[in-house]
Amino acid sequence: MIREDRELLAELGRLNSDVVPLAMRIMDESVMVTAQEQCAFAERLIAMGRRLQARTARSGLVVEGEVEGCPKGPPAIGRRKP
Repeated sequence: MIREDRELLAELGRLNSDVVPLAMRIMDESVMVTAQEQCAFAERLIAMGRRLQARTARSGLVVEGEVEGCPKGPPAIGRRKP
């Protein structure tokens, strides 16, 4: 695994760790979540999406399969179809 992939995975882990507390705060009507906080998180998600797209364009690897309930078995990593 190259350094760039490790950094990508680390940032995915941070995003994953941060999304649940943010979502809980948004759902809790007694807590004020500012538009600025929501926009900042959205920018992180967008940046991660762009990094994942760039990695896919370079490597040709994409994650394929069903996510919810994995009805066809676990997701598989494969080459992008031409």
